[in-house]
Amino acid sequence: MKNKAKVWGLSLICLLLVFMMAACNSGKNNSQASNSQETAPAVVSSTASPEASATASESNVYPENGLPKDQKVTLKFAYWENGSGREWIDYAIETFTKKFPNVSFDTTYSPKIDTIIGTKIAAKNDDDMFDIFSNFLPGSAGGGSAMATSLVEAGKLEPQDDLWDHKALDIGVKTLKELQSGIYEGRTLILDKMYAIPYGQDITGLYYNKVLFEKHGWNQNPKTWSEFTTLIDTIKAAGIIPVTYPGKYPGYLDFSIGIPKMFEIAEINGNLDKFNDDYRNYKAPYYASAESLSVYNKIYELGQKKAFPDGVAALTHTQSQMQLLQGQAALASTGEWVQNEMKDSIPDGFKWGFMLAPMGDNPDSTKYYQSYAGGGHYIWAAKPDLNKKWAKEFLVWMWNLDVQQLYAVKAGGLPVRTDYMDDAALVDKLQDAPKAVLEYLKNNHVKGTSEARSVSLTDQNAEKARKLMEESVNDIASGKLDPQSKLHEAEDLLAKAIAAQK
Repeated sequence: MKNKAKVWGLSLICLLLVFMMAACNSGKNNSQASNSQETAPAVVSSTASPEASATASESNVYPENGLPKDQKVTLKFAYWENGSGREWIDYAIETFTKKFPNVSFDTTYSPKIDTIIGTKIAAKNDDDMFDIFSNFLPGSAGGGSAMATSLVEAGKLEPQDDLWDHKALDIGVKTLKELQSGIYEGRTLILDKMYAIPYGQDITGLYYNKVLFEKHGWNQNPKTWSEFTTLIDTIKAAGIIPVTYPGKYPGYLDFSIGIPKMFEIAEINGNLDKFNDDYRNYKAPYYASAESLSVYNKIYELGQKKAFPDGVAALTHTQSQMQLLQGQAALASTGEWVQNEMKDSIPDGFKWGFMLAPMGDNPDSTKYYQSYAGGGHYIWAAKPDLNKKWAKEFLVWMWNLDVQQLYAVKAGGLPVRTDYMDDAALVDKLQDAPKAVLEYLKNNHVKGTSEARSVSLTDQNAEKARKLMEESVNDIASGKLDPQSKLHEAEDLLAKAIAAQK
């Protein structure tokens, strides 16, 4: 009996050892855990610490975002190849795929990308549709186009509001929202959500040749409307066109004397909060508001001073900007992209300057400027979740400082990150026109805003009202048409659109 007991005891020990070895091997092979809830903890504690176990479980995901390393993803990407070029976006793709080698891109480049995207949308094939695509859609270059709104209403676009709280991938400390100033406030919303996070910004106003201004001793930083109109008179007396803009595209005048100036006047009048709410939410009056009437009256005042070119209605944007480059005009209403756009025509010795037209009589009042959240890409909502997550990571990647630098240097755009300006070497690589903008912003009390609205009007009378004022701008700027009657006519059309929407 004694020997049998020893044999039985040895058998039990062997069985226990077999079970323990099986459990250990099972853990190493990541197979399903044992059904015994009492045995499993004992095996873990005897083989590894909790920290080591956690490290093993996280080894197959990226620490920056928790996404899997071993699942390959191909993102179909539609990029609008325009004046900004493609060198910067190619660099962004190259560095992103080097960091995350399981992700690859199938990219379509085209200056007619809106047509290509429109064709894909019309085909209604989610598998063939782009994962990421430019917000340049048929009918509009902006994120608030009618097509974009209809896509949002149909649930076809993925919201991107969460990306503002995403930490920058190159520093991993601050969120995108913490790294910007004015971009978040000026973002384009569609039905109260954001669908295309910007990767750059454009700032518009009045650009000039500093050499010409220094030669004549002209005021390069007028602080009040009175100082500005005095400058206009002085330039006119020298036989030079004070301000040029392309009358074929009258929206260019809005770049310097437009909607942002209504916000400026609203702040001067102590009416900023109400005007902001009314404007963003399409509450009447808009065209006939005190702020709108004041801005158009100032354009009319400049028109009577002959501040703009004769025959302005026939000018294209390149012809208008050539007037500036050739010294025929002193100021041009445009954006900082002008240097990149006109790089082959800029004469030797030309030095870029920038100013805003002040609306008030107090030199210390805030000067408002138009800040366009530059670019952006949509994500197709019907794609697999993993594709959409990687698409969002790539949009965040565009905020990396090295990508931002190339965007600034090669595309001529302004970076979205405020810490870009903390590095003198990066600032030095900016083109001269963007540098002039930043110099002005640094030395003046300014505030950026955008034309973005929180709601959209689809009734045709809203577009009729907009078109009416656009077609009236050249006559107002020529001093031939008092804006009052047209503004009230546009207001009546807008009221009909608002009523129809309700």
